[in-house]
Amino acid sequence: MRIALIGSRGIPGKYGGTETFVEEISTRLSSRGFTIYVTCESDKFHEDEYNGVIRVHVPSIQGKSTTIPSINDLLATLILLKYHSGDIDIMYYVAPDGALAAILARLAKKRLVINPDGIEWKRLIKRSLFVPPYLLPLYLSTMIYMFVMEYLSCKLPDIVIADSVGIKEYLKKYHNPRRIVYISYGARELIPSKYSWKDEVDILKRFSLEPNGYYLTVARIVAENNIHLEIEGFNMADSYKKLAIIGNFNINDAYTRYLFKLRGDNDNILFLDPIYDKDILGVLRKNCFAYIHAYEVGGTNPSLLEQMLFKRPILAYNVPFNKEVLRDGGIYFKNAEDLAKKMNLLEEGGYNLKRIRKSQIIRIRRQYNWEKIAREYAKVFNSIGR
Repeated sequence: MRIALIGSRGIPGKYGGTETFVEEISTRLSSRGFTIYVTCESDKFHEDEYNGVIRVHVPSIQGKSTTIPSINDLLATLILLKYHSGDIDIMYYVAPDGALAAILARLAKKRLVINPDGIEWKRLIKRSLFVPPYLLPLYLSTMIYMFVMEYLSCKLPDIVIADSVGIKEYLKKYHNPRRIVYISYGARELIPSKYSWKDEVDILKRFSLEPNGYYLTVARIVAENNIHLEIEGFNMADSYKKLAIIGNFNINDAYTRYLFKLRGDNDNILFLDPIYDKDILGVLRKNCFAYIHAYEVGGTNPSLLEQMLFKRPILAYNVPFNKEVLRDGGIYFKNAEDLAKKMNLLEEGGYNLKRIRKSQIIRIRRQYNWEKIAREYAKVFNSIGR
């Protein structure tokens, strides 16, 4: 079985949850005997191999924190059909932006799988609150476009993949795909093994942090991830700890500028650039006092799953997607004021942390295991092949 994964920025994952997913699932399927192609955004066309996966580097429109997925997916599809049309059995678009390109794949009589991801068009509603008024028509038209892509993502493919139960029910209710399957993301193992306790302390000092002395967030810096709520809640809380936010801060972006303004001169709020070293990131996750996950739109988030491996308290925005993942392993907040109250209560020892840790590790082992997820994908792909 020969499968192409289209719609990520490429592997190894150095951007977000989609790239982490593509790296984990492509390498595992390759080791199971599948021939896997992964398209990667690049400056020029070429091909190489990464951990048994064939990487197809496609000339793309890309920047440090921006990309135009629909156009890039069209280019990727055209190149795959030109050079590998006879080699590929299934084309899997890992995000709804690929629905337009999937029309070409359907015309080429390829079997199709699409993951509509979260409720992407709702992201634009949140982001529009932080942009100048003259950009609102652009955001409105993009929102309508993303809703159309979501619709096509449910109507074009042989199978629709939903990465959360909540997303699956939403898609069934509003778009009624002919066949939809729930397969979650997995938790990428990040716990470091090569560092001593002294090494970990030294690593934290690089970031002006100390063990158990900070709240942590690892996220894309976009409005629907509610970084502003975290800063507002932290400023309201009676805490002497720090708040470290790791993400793709871009001073040219209106939302990033708003966050800098919101932080002001508070030296206890740290904005850190993305960290791609798994071991370093593992040290930061392992030693935080608590993790804050304020994502509002979308399904299962890989960054949240990764944090659960470390059994630290997680303060999560009170939305169905987060509660589906964490269940009893989360402390839920509704707004900035509520977050401040929960932070104070946590620092006062007001939660049963033993029960929280136990719940998190059970969820990871039973539901969010990458090997289990790879078996489920292999089953889906083989069923399409038959």
